[in-house]
Amino acid sequence: MNPNVPSTSELHTIAFICTHNACRSQMAQALAEHYQRIDPRFAAFRFVSAGTDIADSIDPDAVRVLKQGRGIDMLAHGQHPKTIDQIPTPDVAISMGCGVRCPFIGRPFDADWNLTDPTGGTDADFLHCIEQIDALVQQIPDLYGQA
Repeated sequence: MNPNVPSTSELHTIAFICTHNACRSQMAQALAEHYQRIDPRFAAFRFVSAGTDIADSIDPDAVRVLKQGRGIDMLAHGQHPKTIDQIPTPDVAISMGCGVRCPFIGRPFDADWNLTDPTGGTDADFLHCIEQIDALVQQIPDLYGQA
């Protein structure tokens, strides 16, 4: 075992939560896991996403635009819609900006990113949302530090 890599029990779990777990929360998880592969500041975290009223699949436009624009393939990394009870208990819970329908997850949210849902929008809408998520994800190590 590499002494520089935290064990699973030492990881600080960051959960991205949205009602359907089909678009914004999935993109946030994918971007965070991308940084985890290339930036050692992200090594202390485990990233998950979930929802309460999940969709059957990840939004195909989110999958396509993230793959074309950033080279990140959510499906190749095994992402799929999940409910809150299917993820580890989070140390930090971040809402994507669900407004009045934001799910109750059994605890208060630590942050609300207040992102506009690009579902049904243009590629430009998705790219704008990805840029917003990217900027917020990059702040995670500074905001939430070590477990």
